[in-house]
Amino acid sequence: MKRNLRARLSDLRRTGEVMTGRQLAGNLEKNENLDPLPDLPGQGRIAETPFGPCYLREHVYHPGFRHGSMSLSGALSCTGKDLALPAGGCDLDSFDPRQSLFIDTETTGLSGGTGTWAFLIGLGWFEGPDFQLRQYFLRRPAEERAILNHFAATAEKFPTLISFNGKMFDLPLIQSRQVLAGLKQTVPRLHLDLLQCARRLWRKRLPSRSLRSLEETLLGLERFDDIPGAEIPAVYFDFLRRGTTGRLKKVFHHNVLDILSMVTLLERISNLAGGRVVEHPAEAIAMGRLCLQAGRTDEGVEYLREAAESCQSPLAEEAALELALHYKRQGKWAEAESIWQNSVINSPANPAAYVELAKYYEHRRANYRAAMVLTEQALALASRRPDLPLSGELSPQALEHRLQRLKRRRGQLMP
Repeated sequence: MKRNLRARLSDLRRTGEVMTGRQLAGNLEKNENLDPLPDLPGQGRIAETPFGPCYLREHVYHPGFRHGSMSLSGALSCTGKDLALPAGGCDLDSFDPRQSLFIDTETTGLSGGTGTWAFLIGLGWFEGPDFQLRQYFLRRPAEERAILNHFAATAEKFPTLISFNGKMFDLPLIQSRQVLAGLKQTVPRLHLDLLQCARRLWRKRLPSRSLRSLEETLLGLERFDDIPGAEIPAVYFDFLRRGTTGRLKKVFHHNVLDILSMVTLLERISNLAGGRVVEHPAEAIAMGRLCLQAGRTDEGVEYLREAAESCQSPLAEEAALELALHYKRQGKWAEAESIWQNSVINSPANPAAYVELAKYYEHRRANYRAAMVLTEQALALASRRPDLPLSGELSPQALEHRLQRLKRRRGQLMP
């Protein structure tokens, strides 16, 4: 059996279908200035570093270049004031898109960890009106220190790093590889993660906040013949073993699309957060909540009112109850009661308004009979709603407990 396997492996090596690491390294050394991917956009070149050569590709996108329905240059108008709201209160006063570095990696594994390589590091930045794109490619493991060193020198020039899930994946992976290579970690002064912004803004509107979903729904871009992310590691390992580059070109293109989409997504986030483009009631609800959390009360109330008056009843109901909750926290009971009463009349299938109104009658008006009636109605509704959570104040168990307590309190007051 061993002889058969050795013979087969020998045949594969002889035909060139399988190459040893030494053979591949030898080929690279013989063709150090040869571009392994000559028909990709941009220009491949070798950059010298203190740790040896590293391979990179560069391409320039000129003003007016459109990606999907948007142009890359639109991101130049983004301001830290607009982005601070979806960014979760980060200090973005000094934010400047011209001083920001976009980053996306392709790796040998999707779970990260010390055994995972970032074999392709894509970077993008504005240089004047143009957008520069650079991709570092790990042709062989021995070049990793050189790539990480050159990347770090580039990243150091930019105060802001912009990524999509980079806080949880891309940057920690690069930092781990830098530590293993004995290099200083790259720590940006400011890191803006667009995935976190997208989750805050579009959680109600979109079932998925993946970059591809955002592209198709918000950015006017549909990818064709794109390589699935789960297949990318195998493509790279196939390159290392056999030197094949066919599908590897798709990986490079996939990385380019990710970076360009981050640029246009930045503008889309800024436009929504700045109130310039609010296309959907769910976006108005998200903005209302974010404004109220940030202490921008008048803006938050206006956004929620706008959503509450929309024609989409489920979202309108949610916005109205969110507005009533704000009034409740502010002690504006008349305004809150009015919304709850309207909800009971106009949206009788929602037990939340019944419960809030019951709590109001119990604690603010001491009207236990009215509170009991409302709780009984809420219990009847909740019993017919399998979609409601099994725990919390809207669950049948919690409502039954509230009803029994109200009966006891009312009984104690009756002669």
